[in-house]
Amino acid sequence: MNRLLLLLSLILFILTGCKKQSFEERIFQEAKQFTQKNCPKKIDQYTVLDSCTFSITKRTYYYNYTVKDVLDIDSLYSQDLYDYFREQLLAEIKNSIQLKNCKDAGIIFCYRYYSNRSGKILMQQKFTSKDYK
Repeated sequence: MNRLLLLLSLILFILTGCKKQSFEERIFQEAKQFTQKNCPKKIDQYTVLDSCTFSITKRTYYYNYTVKDVLDIDSLYSQDLYDYFREQLLAEIKNSIQLKNCKDAGIIFCYRYYSNRSGKILMQQKFTSKDYK
């Protein structure tokens, strides 16, 4: 009886211990670790990268920024500025070697810019594989 119990425990341990982390779980953990080690990260005098997060269910990698002072004005975020930011961010994604595995897996990238004053999203840019491939 003890041998059977020991054998079942060993099999259960092997089966649960050998579970491989999925690509999405790995990206989730990497985003969490990056945020813990590097954020908040000052990008320039007006912009701070607050966190990077990954939603496993949405397969979306989020970059969350806060803007202040001259960039923290609702009326600044016109269609022209939105289009300009979109071009710049898309070029960064396309040219990024670090994002290669995520791009190959079709991960969505979402950049969110929050107001320091109100906390609301001033601008959001989302890129799917159709955009960056």
